[in-house]
Amino acid sequence: MTNSIARNRIVDREILQYLIEHPNGKDTMEGILKYWIPKARVGREEEEIKEALDFLVSKGWMRERKASPFERIYGLNKELLEEMEAFLR
Repeated sequence: MTNSIARNRIVDREILQYLIEHPNGKDTMEGILKYWIPKARVGREEEEIKEALDFLVSKGWMRERKASPFERIYGLNKELLEEMEAFLR
């Protein structure tokens, strides 16, 4: 596993952990960078977060909707909560 892929899996897990703890949480990528990612990891690149969000949406674990032509809002797909919890174990 390359360092980039390993880092992305860490970000995937951080986002999922946040969503499991805050199942009603919904935010834009900017809000996710600011509030969802642990403070120790604030320096993450936007591209790394975007890749993680794309992966989580492709798995169906997160839902994405357009807030504007340039902004999307992300949130948990509660129907797959058990699957996400199993992934984190």
